[in-house]
Amino acid sequence: MSEIIVQPEAGRQFCTEAFMALNVPQKDAELVADNLVEAELRGLSSHGLSRTIFYVNKLAGGGFKPNPDIKKVQERTSSVLFDADNSLGAVAGKRAMQACIEKAKQTGIACAAVNNSNHFGIAAYYTMMALEHDMIGISMCNSVAKMSLFGGIDPVIGTNPISIAVPAGNHWPLVFDAATSHVALGKIMVADIENKQIPENWAMDSEGHLTTDPKAALKGALLPFGGYKGSGLAIMVDVFTAVLSGAEFGMHTQELRSDPEIGQGVGFWFGAIDIAAFQDPAHFKARMDQMIDEFKATRKAPDTSEILMPGEPEFAIKEGLLKTGFRIGPGVLSNLVSIRDRYNLKTNPEDWVRN
Repeated sequence: MSEIIVQPEAGRQFCTEAFMALNVPQKDAELVADNLVEAELRGLSSHGLSRTIFYVNKLAGGGFKPNPDIKKVQERTSSVLFDADNSLGAVAGKRAMQACIEKAKQTGIACAAVNNSNHFGIAAYYTMMALEHDMIGISMCNSVAKMSLFGGIDPVIGTNPISIAVPAGNHWPLVFDAATSHVALGKIMVADIENKQIPENWAMDSEGHLTTDPKAALKGALLPFGGYKGSGLAIMVDVFTAVLSGAEFGMHTQELRSDPEIGQGVGFWFGAIDIAAFQDPAHFKARMDQMIDEFKATRKAPDTSEILMPGEPEFAIKEGLLKTGFRIGPGVLSNLVSIRDRYNLKTNPEDWVRN
């Protein structure tokens, strides 16, 4: 049985070519491509190359602007609000997080918000930017209303992910990145592309019945994780990313997969905390290592070989996939081939098939 194995640089090259074919500047195209490949390398294929077709369709239809005029709307010493002007989400996201980090260097703690934007990839992409500066990073975004609230069956809110990244010393950083739904919407989208069933506890159909059919799930509603807990967190993310920033919230957000002429109108919120504002970063990292060592040394449940910290599986996955390349499914490959043919790209995804 053949496999489709993508080397990271080949994936970046293809996506960069595709976005540049739609008039995205090279620097921005490379950034978005890197965001998608980073998701694949961390084992998060739901946010990887499968998203390329949707970005391309939105750029072609005018829903995403290839050359947006991203502006600062309001600014204070430790805060800034950006209007993304319907940019590719990763472009506005990186600019806002960079501004947040620079402000935190001066004030200790800073935040940045973004409105009028679109899907920004994995939330950890931005929190991990803070690690390079001995800072704690926070990021969150809202998204199209595909999740029900606790006790409801209608899709009224996004899966609204949250990420927090914290540096350590000898250990990998702690990187928490999770949707407030039981599973990321992208996993259901990939299952739909690959024509695979989904577990019964992921989503409901339009009548509120649990379903294993991804098409029915996409017409119905995803379930929040942890009942009222995930539901409550999703609402709070909408407050920070949308109500506070001026972006669309709840049922006012737009689809990524359809209506190529319409942007999503979603919002982001980023935070950066300079550890040096509280204590010596080396001392902090040593204490983080101590905490991690103590946690990992505690008694394990049956059939558990190791207690893992947030982000630890993703770092281990990336180490392996940097050597071997990552796999995509035939449905995703078919979409990429259609992009190649549509825009006469040089990179041929069919070269990635291994028999």
